[in-house]
Amino acid sequence: MRKQYVLLCLMSLSASSAWAQLSFTNASARKSAITASGGCMGVVDMNGDGLDDLAILHNSRVLHVDYQNPDGSFTMHDYGSMSNAAQWGWAIADIDNDGHKDVVSGGNYDGTHYMRISGIGTGVLNQLTGPSIYQQAMSIGDINNDRALDVFACNDVGPNNVWLADVNGDLNLNTTHFNWATNPSSDMSGNYGSCFTDFDSDGDLDLYIAKCRQGVNNSSDPRRWNRLFVNDGSNAFADQAAAYGLEIRNQTWTADFGDYDNDGDLDMVATNHDATIQLFENVDNTTFVDVTAGCGMEYTGFFLQSKFVDFDNDGFLDVLIAGGVEYFFKGNGDGTFTPISGLFPAGRAMHSFATGDLNNDGFTDVFANYGTGYVTTDANQPDRLWLNDGNDNHWLTVRLQGTISNRDAVGAQVRITGPWGTQVREVKAGESYGMVTTFACSFGLGEHSTIPTLTVRWPSGLEETFEDLNVDQAITIVENTCISPVASISPVGAPVLCTGGAPVVLSVNEAGSFLWNTGATTQEITVEQPGVYSVVIDDGSGCTGSASINVPLDPDETPTVSVIGDVHGCEGNPVELTSSEADGYTWSDGLGATRTIEVTTSGTYTVSVPGACGTFISAPVVLDLFAAPDAPLADDVMTGVNSSAELYAEGDGIQWYDVAVGGTAIATGNTFVTPELSSDATYWASASMTHGGDVAYGGRPNKSNSGVYQTNTDYYQVFTAYEDMVIRSVKVYANSTGERTIAVIDRNTGATIAMGTFEIPTGEQRVELNFSVPAGGPYGLRCVGGSPGLWRDGLGSNPAYPYALGTLGSMTSSSVTGANATAYYYFFYDLEVASPSITCEGSRTEVNVNIGPTTIADGVGTQGHRLWPNPSHGTVNIAMGEDEVALELDVFDVSGRQVYTTSLKSDHGLAVVDLSHLAAGDYTLALQHTGGRRVTRLVLQ
Repeated sequence: MRKQYVLLCLMSLSASSAWAQLSFTNASARKSAITASGGCMGVVDMNGDGLDDLAILHNSRVLHVDYQNPDGSFTMHDYGSMSNAAQWGWAIADIDNDGHKDVVSGGNYDGTHYMRISGIGTGVLNQLTGPSIYQQAMSIGDINNDRALDVFACNDVGPNNVWLADVNGDLNLNTTHFNWATNPSSDMSGNYGSCFTDFDSDGDLDLYIAKCRQGVNNSSDPRRWNRLFVNDGSNAFADQAAAYGLEIRNQTWTADFGDYDNDGDLDMVATNHDATIQLFENVDNTTFVDVTAGCGMEYTGFFLQSKFVDFDNDGFLDVLIAGGVEYFFKGNGDGTFTPISGLFPAGRAMHSFATGDLNNDGFTDVFANYGTGYVTTDANQPDRLWLNDGNDNHWLTVRLQGTISNRDAVGAQVRITGPWGTQVREVKAGESYGMVTTFACSFGLGEHSTIPTLTVRWPSGLEETFEDLNVDQAITIVENTCISPVASISPVGAPVLCTGGAPVVLSVNEAGSFLWNTGATTQEITVEQPGVYSVVIDDGSGCTGSASINVPLDPDETPTVSVIGDVHGCEGNPVELTSSEADGYTWSDGLGATRTIEVTTSGTYTVSVPGACGTFISAPVVLDLFAAPDAPLADDVMTGVNSSAELYAEGDGIQWYDVAVGGTAIATGNTFVTPELSSDATYWASASMTHGGDVAYGGRPNKSNSGVYQTNTDYYQVFTAYEDMVIRSVKVYANSTGERTIAVIDRNTGATIAMGTFEIPTGEQRVELNFSVPAGGPYGLRCVGGSPGLWRDGLGSNPAYPYALGTLGSMTSSSVTGANATAYYYFFYDLEVASPSITCEGSRTEVNVNIGPTTIADGVGTQGHRLWPNPSHGTVNIAMGEDEVALELDVFDVSGRQVYTTSLKSDHGLAVVDLSHLAAGDYTLALQHTGGRRVTRLVLQ
C-alpha cells in the first residue's frame, strides 16, 4: 500500500491516542494579576515554605513575586524595578543564606542589579561594581565552595563578569578565578547561555557556556566555540570543552544537562540558530558523543530556551524548547524523542518559560511568556500558567536544605536507583537563557511504587543515602540532620466528588502534628469542594513531610481510543481499536466488551466505559476504508522446457508475485514474461485501485519582470490548507546551481511541518517536493538558511492575491508586514497540489505455467486417444477411451496463452471439436483424462 496518506492520519491521531496522558490546562486566572514578561522567567520557592512561587519580571523590568499559598492560590508582592532598561538575563538564589531568595539581573550596558530580599515584600536594590557589559544569561553557584553563592554573567561583546559572595552575602567583582582568553585569541565575546553543573559527577561544580556571535559566519572563529570550564577539585577552572567533545562550533544559544537514558550520568541538549537541535550522550563521564542523527529532535528554529523535564512522570526526561518556535519532545528513554504539538494552545509560540510544581501535585507545570524578539514584552499576550493535568504515574519530589553547604543546596546532585536504572537531578540557580526553575528535584517513576535507594551528594562533599522510600510524596532532606517523615493521604473510598453525592473523607498517617492546606490540624478531614488537598506532618525531628491528593468534581473519565492501522485505509485490512484503561468496555454496534477490538469495514466506532460519576463515551473514530478491486482474470499457460511464458491478467494496476501471500511484486503491468522455466511454476497476480490524488495547479503561474533574485530567507509565501493536501512540486527560477532547503512551517507555532533539501540547477526548474500538509494554517512555504538565489516578484509586479490552490487551499499573501504583504510574491510559482491518495490492492489470482513438449505427433495415448486430421481446417476428431464419458480440452497458442477450453462428451467413443473460430497457426492441445494428461501439437490451416 502506498503510504502518502498515512502521515496525515498519524498526525491527526497522535494528540488523542499515543500521548493521551500528557495535557496541560491554562490556569492563568489563578495568578494574582495579569503580567507580561520578556525573556526572564522564574518558578522557585522564594520564601522556603516548600511551595514554588512565580518570580516575574513584568515588562522585563519590574520584579513581582506571586507567592503560592497552601490552598493553591497566589498572593503578589511588588519589589519595584530592577532597572529602567529591559533585562536580558537574571538568576535567583538565597545568596546571603537568610531563608529568602535574592535576585540578580542585567541588560544592555545598564549595570548589574542585586535585589536582596529579607522577607516577603521586603527587599533592597543594590548595584554591583564592575565593567558594564551587554549582559545575557546569568547563573549562580558556589564557585569557591565557601557556602556563599557566587554570580556569573554572560557578556555578549567581551569577557564575562564574576562576583564572589562573602559570608554576609555581599557580592564582590572577581577577575582572576576564570581565564576567559581563547586560543586563537579573540575579544572573548559571544557568551549567551550558561549553567553551573557537575557534568562529570565528580563532586565539584563546573561551568558550561553556550556561544553565539552574530555576524561571525566562520566556524573557526573561537567566539563561536562553546566552552566547558572544568573544576579540578580545588576550585580551579580550565576550558576543556574540546577534550570532552562539547566544543560545539555552531551558533549555540542554550544548553541543558540531564540524564535522558537513566544510566546515571548527565547528557546534554543544545539549541543552535544555524543548525538543528543537538543531542549529546555522556559516555562514562569521560567524553560526549553527538547522537543527534535519528534522535527525533533534528529541528531548526529561533531558539531561546531549552529544558530537560520529565513532564508525564514516566521516568524519562522530555525536552521543552521555546523562542520563535515551540517544541515539545517526549522522551522515550532510549535516546529517541517524539515531537508532540498542541500541548500549550496559545495562538502564538511560547517565547520563554520556567518550570516547577505550582499546585503541589507532584507534576511539573509551566509558567510561560509570549513576548517577541529577545526580551520584548507584548501586553496583548500576557503570561500564562499551564498546570499539568497529571496521570496515574508515581513520583517523588525532593527538597534540599544545606547546613554545611549553601542553604539552597545549589550544586547538589540527587540520585535514585531502582529497576529503572539510576536517575540524576541537579539543583541549579539560573540556566538556559534567563530561566530559573524549581530547586526541588522531581522524579517520575511510572508504575514503580517504591524507591530502593536515594543518594544526595551535597556541595560540601557529604554524601547521604536513604533506602526504601515511599512514592507520591514531597520530602525535605536537611544536610547531615534529618529526612522528612513519611506522609501519605488515604481516602475513604474513591477520592472523587459527584454532584449530589457524599463528601470525601481524607486521612493522613500518624505523626506528631498535622497542618492541612485548609488550615485544619486534625488527622482526618472531610471535604465537600473539589481541589488539591495537601498536608504537612511534623514528627519533631526537624524535618517535615508533605503529601497531596487531588479530589475532582464529576471527573471527566471519557475514554480515548488509540488506533493501530489506517483510518483512511483499504477494506479488508484490519484496524485495531484500543480503549484507554477502564473498569469495563462496551463497543458500539455490539462489537465486543474487550479493551481492544479489530474492525475491517468503514464506520463510526465508539466505546463506553463506567466512571466514578456515570458512564462515558469516547469521541467517535471514523474509519473511511476504500474498496479494493476483485482478483483479476488470468488463464494458465503452457510452454516448452527451458522456455519463457507470457502471462496475462485482466484488470487495473496489475502486480505479479512469486508467492501467494506477502512478498514483493516481481513485475507490474497486465503482461508478465517469466524467466526460462525447466519445470512447472506458479505465479500470482493482483489488481489495485487508487483513490484520491486529484491534482490541481495554483499560485502565480510565472514570474514577472519586476523583482530580484533574493539573497536572504527572511520572507516567504503564506497559505492556508482547506483540506489535507500534498504539495507535489513548485516552479522556481534560480540564478545559480546549488542546494536549497525548502520547508513548510506553522506560522502560529513555528513548528516545521515538512522540510527537504533539493539540488536546483540554474534557470527555470520544477522541483519535486512531495510535502504532506494537514488542513489548517496559516502556513509558510519558505527557504531556510543561507542565500536562496531564487527569484521573487517585488513592488510593481502586482500579484493578484489570493491564488486558489484548486479547492484544497489558497495562497493568501507574502510574509511581508503591513500593506506590502500582497505586493510581493516569493520564490514558488505554479504549485502542483493534490489531495492525499491511497492505493488498495485486491486478492491474488493463481496463474499456473505447465511445461510440456513443443511438438508431439498425433497418435494413441495410454487411454487409446487419437486425434485427426492434423493439420486441420477447423474440425478435429478425438477418439476417446472405452470407459470415458467426458474429457477436458485446453487449447494454447504459441505464446502459451490459453485460447479455448471445452468439455468433450463421448458419442459412441468419438468427440468432435470445432476450432474454426481460431486463426490459422500452431496450437498445443492438452487433454485431461482419467489417466492423466495428454499433450499434442495441432496445426490449423
